[in-house]
Amino acid sequence: MIGHKGRRDDKSSGAGGLGVPASLGAAGYGTTASTTMIQSPDTNSGTRSFGAAAARAIILWAALATMVLTGISYLLASARAERQALERLSEYVSQRGESESQLFLAAQANLETFRSRFLELYNDPAVLASPRFGDWFYEDRHGAIRLRPEYFEGRRDSDGTLRRGTSAFMGRKRPELTPELQRRMIIAYQLVDRFGPAWLNQFDNLHASLPENALIIHWPGGNWGANADPDLDMTAGAVIKATLQSHNPERRPVWTGLYYDLTAGHWAVTYQLPVDQGGRHLINPSHDIRLGDLVRRLAEDHPPGGRNLILSDRGELVAQPERMDEIFQNRGVLDIGKLGDPALRAIHQALQEDIVGRAPDRQARVVRIDALDAYVAFARIEGPGWWFATIYPRSLVSRQAHEAAGIILLLGLLLLALVATAVLAILRLRVARPLAELECASRRIAAGEHEAVAAGEIPLPVERRDEIGLLARAFRSMATEIGAASAELERNVAARTVELRLANRRLEQLSLRDGLTGALNRRALDSDLAAAARRAREVGLPCALLLCDIDHFKAYNDSYGHLAGDQVLVLVASTVAQSVPDGRVYRYGGEEFAVILDPSECNCASVGDQLVRRIAALQMPHRGSPLGIITMSAGLAYVGDGLAGAAALLEAADAQLYRAKEGGRNRLACDDVAEAGVSDAA
Repeated sequence: MIGHKGRRDDKSSGAGGLGVPASLGAAGYGTTASTTMIQSPDTNSGTRSFGAAAARAIILWAALATMVLTGISYLLASARAERQALERLSEYVSQRGESESQLFLAAQANLETFRSRFLELYNDPAVLASPRFGDWFYEDRHGAIRLRPEYFEGRRDSDGTLRRGTSAFMGRKRPELTPELQRRMIIAYQLVDRFGPAWLNQFDNLHASLPENALIIHWPGGNWGANADPDLDMTAGAVIKATLQSHNPERRPVWTGLYYDLTAGHWAVTYQLPVDQGGRHLINPSHDIRLGDLVRRLAEDHPPGGRNLILSDRGELVAQPERMDEIFQNRGVLDIGKLGDPALRAIHQALQEDIVGRAPDRQARVVRIDALDAYVAFARIEGPGWWFATIYPRSLVSRQAHEAAGIILLLGLLLLALVATAVLAILRLRVARPLAELECASRRIAAGEHEAVAAGEIPLPVERRDEIGLLARAFRSMATEIGAASAELERNVAARTVELRLANRRLEQLSLRDGLTGALNRRALDSDLAAAARRAREVGLPCALLLCDIDHFKAYNDSYGHLAGDQVLVLVASTVAQSVPDGRVYRYGGEEFAVILDPSECNCASVGDQLVRRIAALQMPHRGSPLGIITMSAGLAYVGDGLAGAAALLEAADAQLYRAKEGGRNRLACDDVAEAGVSDAA
C-alpha cells in the first residue's frame, strides 16, 4: 500500500509536500525531491506564491478552530472521565457488597428453612408422640444431660442412615425435663443432625440452642457436648442471652460482632434466629460463619491506590486490614468514636448523613469527603448490618480524567496536522480531470472493482511525470495489492469458517457429555426424550424410558468415600451402556441413569431386567446395603396410555422406579408384564 511503502522508504529522497512516497519517486517517475511548496509554473524568484499564501491562511484558521474545539473537548472529556471513574468505583463496590452478602444471605436462608421445618414437626402431634428420651440422651453423674456418644462417633440407624458428628448438652442448671421439653430437644437434634452435614461446605457448624440452657451442635471437629462443664449456664452468656425474650423483646435475629476463632483459626461471626410460637420462646438455630476469605479479600482485592474497610450502622469498625490485630484484642469491633481517628469519624459521618439518612433503599453510592481529599464508596452487606467501603483518593480520579482528556488533546493536534496536510494536498491538485479520474477510480475500488483499475480499464493519468502521475500509478498499484489481499482474505475466511464450524460441533458434543462417566448428560436426555416423545405423538413411533437408580448410594459414599463412589458410577455407566441395544446412556443426576428404548426393536422390560441382574452380578461389596453388594432399581414406562409428553413419560418412569424401591430394591418395576415375561419383583 502507499502508506506502507512510504514508511518503509522514508529515508529516501522526498516526493514533495504532497506526501507521495519517496519509493515511487525512486522508481524513475520524475518526482522532484526539493519541492516543498505549491508553485506556479510561471513563478519566478521575485513573485510570491498565491498557493503558499492561501495554504498558510487556511492552516492558521484551521489551527485556531482546532485548538478552540480541542480545549472544549478537553474540558468535557475530563468531566466525563471523572464521572466514569466514579461510576466504575460505584460498580466495583456494589459488586463487592453483593458478593460479600451471599454467605450471610445463605445463612439466613438456611435458618429460615430450619425454623419452618422445626415448627412443622413440633406442631404435628404424630411426630414423637411418645418420645423415648433415653434413646438419645442420658444424665451424667453430675446431673447434666448429654447426647449419647455414639451419635457423635457414628451410628447407623435401621434405615441405613449414618449419624455422626453431632453432640448436645443441657447444663445442670435447668428446668424440669417435661415431656414437651424432651420432645423439643429430640426434634432439635434430628434437624441439626439432618441439615448440619449438608451445610458444612459453607459454614463451620450448625447449632440449635434452647432457652432452657441446652445446645445441640453439629461439628465433627470435636465432641463439644461431652466435654462441656456441667455447671455451664449458656443463657448467662452474651450470645444466647441476646436471643431471650427479656433481652430481645422485638424478637430480631442476632448477629455477633466479628471475632477470631482460636480453635478453627479464622475470623467468624455467629448468626442466631429466635423461634417463638404463641408468645413462647422455643429454640434458636444458629450458624458460625467463616470470614477469613472476606478479611483476605479486604486486604488484597481493591482498586489500585484504594483501601477497603467494613463498618457498621452503629459506628463500629468491623474490619480494616491494618487494624485486624487491634480488632482482635477488642473482641471483634472497635468503637470509631473512641479511636481518635478523624478519617474514620469522617467516613462514618458520611455514611450516616449521606447514605443511611438520604438513601432508604441503601444502594451503593459514592460520597466525596473533602477532609480526606478522597471519594468513599459504600455498599450494603446484607445480614449483619455492615457496610463495605472503599476509600479512593481524588488525585487518582483526577489523574484518570486528565489522562483521558490528554488523549483528546493529542487527537486534536493530530487533527490539526491532518487538516494542514489535506489543505496542502487539495491546493496541489490543480487539474479537474485528473481529480475526477482519481475519484472515479477510488469509487470503483470501493465498489470492489479493483481488478478493472489494476488492469487499466479505468482511465488514470499515469503518463504524467509529476505528483499527479505518481498518485495515479499508486492507485493502480494499490488496486493490484487489494485484489491479492482480497483473494487471500477470502481464502482465510473460508478456512476459518470451516475450522469454526468443526470446533463448534466438537464443543456441542462435549456439552452433551457427563464429565465423570462419559455418559450423555441431563441436557442431552431432555432434548432426545422430547424428540422421541414428539415422534411418538406425531408419527406413531413407539418410545419407552428406563430410569435406574443405584440402591443406598449415599450410604456407599459415607462408608467408602466419594472417590470410590465415583468409581462405582463409572463402572455402572459402562455396564448400562453395554446392556442396552444402542448404548445411549444418560446420567440423569447423581446416581440415576436413564435409557431411551424403542419397543419395536427390543423387549424393553427384558432389557431392564437383564440390566438389574448384570449390576448385581458385578458383586461390588457394599456394607451399607442390606444385600451387601451394589444393586440397582429400575422403572420402565412407555409413551401411550395418556403419556403423550416427555415430562409425563419421565414422571411415569420415576413412579415405576419408586415402586421398585418400595418393593425391596434390586428389581425392575413396569406395568407391561406381558411383554417382559417377568413380575415387578424381578
